[in-house]
Amino acid sequence: MKRIFTCGLCLFLLSTLCLKGQELTVKSFERLDRDLLARTAERLDRNDVPCAVLRVSVADAQAFQFAGNIIGDIVYQAGEAIVYLTNRTRNIRISSDKFGTLDYEFPERLQKSVVYRLSLNLVVPESMKTRTLVMPVVGIGKAMNYGIMVGIVRQWGGYVKAKYSFTSLSADAEADDTGLIAGTSSKAWFTGADRSSRFSVTAGAMYRVTLPFYLYAGLGYGSKVLAWEMADGRWAEAAEHTFKGIESEIGAIYRWKDYAVSLGVENTKFKYWEANVGIAVMF
Repeated sequence: MKRIFTCGLCLFLLSTLCLKGQELTVKSFERLDRDLLARTAERLDRNDVPCAVLRVSVADAQAFQFAGNIIGDIVYQAGEAIVYLTNRTRNIRISSDKFGTLDYEFPERLQKSVVYRLSLNLVVPESMKTRTLVMPVVGIGKAMNYGIMVGIVRQWGGYVKAKYSFTSLSADAEADDTGLIAGTSSKAWFTGADRSSRFSVTAGAMYRVTLPFYLYAGLGYGSKVLAWEMADGRWAEAAEHTFKGIESEIGAIYRWKDYAVSLGVENTKFKYWEANVGIAVMF
């Protein structure tokens, strides 16, 4: 059992180490008529025609390379790359090993001796986002129980979940359905009152099938205990209705924006079954 729980916990922790993939998008493009850099630090192309200047504003500018009608070396500054381009240039390629490649076509052809600014964003595409799940859950069966499920997932991920009925039982004996007390040859009289207790802890894997839908499956330990009150006020554990051991489950999650709902089934030793429902924040 320790191995099962440890494997699930390791999967959960490893998923937290997944880096968020990022891609380039264009935030804005503008002409800077008051910027005199193209004149004060002028560069000429091979035909002695003054260049246009493109200021590329992006975090970690040194991580980017540029391709196109470029004249001379790129000037890198904090949060900016200054690129000299030939007159009437229409496009540029911006690439990085970390952030991919962007082929951008300017809204207008660049003019000589004019400065422009291209502002870029580094965004995490929806399919690459690592989502954190915090979900209160309810176990619906003969012994209602409540708990929480916490997970992290991108394409793959992991989770841990614990539930409890918040009722504890201390049985003085064990009886079968005929009322026979274990270890004796006598039968007990019962008042008709009973109590149930439920506990489970599971850990496992989560998988994003498609953007709004996720599946999860896990293993762990669980117990469902039923006790009957005897005529003398003591309690006897109902042996044929009490289950302790391997807990397994499977379920699905549907996410809408930063919220999610889940539905699943869970069992103890494939003998006691219950449904699981939950509503979550998934950010």
